[in-house]
Amino acid sequence: MERNGGRVLRIIMWSDYIDPDVVKQFEKQENARVILDTFESNEYMLAKLQGGGASYDLATPSNYFIQVMVRAKLLQPLEAQKLSNFGNIGAGFLNPNFDPGNVYTVPYQYAATGLAYNGKRFTPSSESWKLIFGDTDTVRFSLLDDPREVIGAALKYLGYSVNSSDVAQLREARDLLRRTVSKRGFESFSGGPEVRNKLLAGTLDLGQIYVGDLLQGAAEDPNLKVYLPSEGTTISTDTLVLLRGSPNPALARKFVNFVLDGEVSAAISNYTYYGNPNTAAAPLLDPFLRSQKAFNPSQDDLKSGKVEFINELKAGNTTRLYDRIWTDLKAR
Repeated sequence: MERNGGRVLRIIMWSDYIDPDVVKQFEKQENARVILDTFESNEYMLAKLQGGGASYDLATPSNYFIQVMVRAKLLQPLEAQKLSNFGNIGAGFLNPNFDPGNVYTVPYQYAATGLAYNGKRFTPSSESWKLIFGDTDTVRFSLLDDPREVIGAALKYLGYSVNSSDVAQLREARDLLRRTVSKRGFESFSGGPEVRNKLLAGTLDLGQIYVGDLLQGAAEDPNLKVYLPSEGTTISTDTLVLLRGSPNPALARKFVNFVLDGEVSAAISNYTYYGNPNTAAAPLLDPFLRSQKAFNPSQDDLKSGKVEFINELKAGNTTRLYDRIWTDLKAR
């Protein structure tokens, strides 16, 4: 039996990742209460769910964490095709390799990763990763505090897949990153909001960043700019999933259908500044967002793999090698 007649919904999601007015609208529409808890990494979310704490209904894991959660028996089928707004999802986000048939997921928001700068302080000579990974050491820069993003960027610069499991390629990426973090210009591994704030303060020239985090600042300060490096970059999709232990699955499915509405989905992106997989939302997005090339990578870039989705790594030696590379970098 659903608690409180099904009128309480608990969601665990990335911080500052939904317009509070959208939550209030759903609460009023369904005569329900929504409780939001937040996380800053997929790993933290997983630990919290496996720790047996609060009973959540929905979560927003990244695409490459879905099968981890399936194997951990944390999810139940969402039956998304039965939702009236399911047809609003763009074709490129349907039947993804991390969830064939959209059994467990619907796409929520997505983010490409780019290089950001403050045009008042710094003008890049090219839209390339070489400003960080090249031989020169004249730029003050930071990298994201995320192993898949950092190793993926190095792999892309070298011409490889962000999901490479080739030992020689990964060693080449490791050696490149060792040289990179040894540069005088390397400032830190930082989260996206921290990178944005340092760019605003003028203490960085370049920062690897999730495009949405940068655009939140660029809306206030037009000197903040971001580009997708010419060699290619990473992209990941955050999803909505229904948790196996959900006390309120019916209300949870209503919420998922609610956020798939075009107007609601647009309101979320206009608040978060993250990419939107909802075709019905596209004409309703803030003109500022639609004007930003990095906000919405082209279909050609997605199809060619230039902008490449981060996928789950195969368990075993590949995972251990990524872990060793990251541990080595963070110890320097």
